[in-house]
Amino acid sequence: MLEYMPYIWTAVLILCVLVEAATAGLTAIWFMPAALICLILSIINIGIGVQIILFIAIGALMLILSRTAFKKFLRKTKKTPTNADRFIGQTALVTATINNEQPSGEVLVGWQRWAARSDDGSIIPEGASVKVIRIEGVKLIVHAINAANE
Repeated sequence: MLEYMPYIWTAVLILCVLVEAATAGLTAIWFMPAALICLILSIINIGIGVQIILFIAIGALMLILSRTAFKKFLRKTKKTPTNADRFIGQTALVTATINNEQPSGEVLVGWQRWAARSDDGSIIPEGASVKVIRIEGVKLIVHAINAANE
């Protein structure tokens, strides 16, 4: 088995390169140096157990060290609040029947007219009161308010 290890580590290295090229998300980059070091160790006939332990240890070490270095690049983008966010949670008046199937619907909130869709797919008639749940693009997602829910 020891004589096949250079081929195995070469295959692991190529696989890491292909996975990284396909994802471009720093998925397998951590294990490329580990595979390269283990390839060199296999060429000079170091034991298989040592190679596997070093592959795992070097890969984990690279992951830990580089994650801290790349932390700012890996951080998720923050949601930038807008003035429209102030409408979330407010009550609005339906000015045109909301029908997700059509798609149609409009509400008046804060003296502004917005396109609207219901959160549960229900048809909400003109004149009804709704609560703004969230904003998706340029549409308000709303939920009908019953007299019992107010």
